[in-house]
Amino acid sequence: MNLTVARPLTNGRKGFLCPAHRAGREDHEDVDAIQEVTNMNDTMQATGRVIAIFASQHLKAASLFRDHVLRIETDHVGLPLGAFFEDIRSYASACIMSSAASLETLINELFIAHEGNLRARMSDFETEFWGSKGRKGIERKRTLDKYQLALLMLNVPKFTENTSPYRDAWALVALRNALFHHKPSWDPARHREVNLVKELEGRFLVSPFPERADFVTMQCMSHGCARWAVETVLAFVSEFDARTRTQLDAKKMQAFLACGA
Repeated sequence: MNLTVARPLTNGRKGFLCPAHRAGREDHEDVDAIQEVTNMNDTMQATGRVIAIFASQHLKAASLFRDHVLRIETDHVGLPLGAFFEDIRSYASACIMSSAASLETLINELFIAHEGNLRARMSDFETEFWGSKGRKGIERKRTLDKYQLALLMLNVPKFTENTSPYRDAWALVALRNALFHHKPSWDPARHREVNLVKELEGRFLVSPFPERADFVTMQCMSHGCARWAVETVLAFVSEFDARTRTQLDAKKMQAFLACGA
């Protein structure tokens, strides 16, 4: 009699399923996983890779936060500034940060993808992407610089940096940084905020509630800004996708762009 037992994928610890297997989902590409097949006489062990992806999740979250801002603004049209604005600020700032995060996560995933065209063009991926002692890798570059480098590696024209969609993407990242590393307006870095205000003015409708308030932390907390943040990501990635002409993962790019609807 020959008995065969197949054990489900684990994360390397006996008795624990890897998250992707446990959830039964397909939003992963390649977490180390182990599957064992045991019979009466032999044991075989196969090892595979599952890489969790998150760019699309960031953009999906940004879209949800955007819609929450619209709902709260609509419910309070014509009313004076009140406690509800705290919810608007929470959702709007989260939308901005998630939008910018989706840009950075996407290009990182495209560089890291095991079967990807970008990785294939690096002779020493570990050193070139992650860096080594005394040498910074691609991973340390600024987000938009990574996109420009990717285009260069694929032998296609880079973005013109003083026009859209690149300039809008730059403004989005700058706004995210201003919020993430926020300092009081009396800080010596005040001149940087003034420059950012000039960069952002006219790109979206500001909040209808706070008047003559701080531009970045109050007026930008609006559905107009949240919508602009998501649309900026979609426009930038769409143009990037068009320039690479399917040299990268077309299905991945399509799935990502669909999350901003």
